[in-house]
Amino acid sequence: MHAPVRQNVPKPHDNPIHDRLLECRREFLNYFRRRLNRPEDAEDAFQDFCLKVIRSAEKLDDAARTDAWLRCILRNTLIDHYRRRAARLRCDEAYKREPQPTALDPDPINDVAISCRCVRDGLTTLRCDYAEILKRADLDQEPRSQIAEDLGLTANNVGVRLHRARRALKASIKQYCPICADGRFAECDC
Repeated sequence: MHAPVRQNVPKPHDNPIHDRLLECRREFLNYFRRRLNRPEDAEDAFQDFCLKVIRSAEKLDDAARTDAWLRCILRNTLIDHYRRRAARLRCDEAYKREPQPTALDPDPINDVAISCRCVRDGLTTLRCDYAEILKRADLDQEPRSQIAEDLGLTANNVGVRLHRARRALKASIKQYCPICADGRFAECDC
């Protein structure tokens, strides 16, 4: 057997771009610190810059132009950072304009006129998809075909999920009130 042939892999100190990154680390980081308000933003931008340089180092054709190439990536990284920050701010502003639920807004489960508290308490303990399908089918009396279309299900699948949701609701109600669990809601004094 022959020993595996090792290729000459350049060591980090053999790479002029890597050497330049190490030599000018403080200068590059200060570039970002002068232009960004928060030190953590400057650190993040510097890390992005280093990653871009390392990932595209083999694309540099002329080693004599290393400094110009690095400055170009430095500026582009800063521009990318500004763009991401602007996008984040637009997103935050859009979120702030969205109506926020308040304590006065009715809860979709509790806004239904359920006379028995046991049922209301039982609905809140169910999985969200079970509570939704029960509310739509039984309380709002929405047609199963509409529910199936909205949820992207078949009518049979809606029936199966509704059956499982009812069974889960019955088990949940049984913990609160055995009278309601038997379907005798009128006899319940809750």
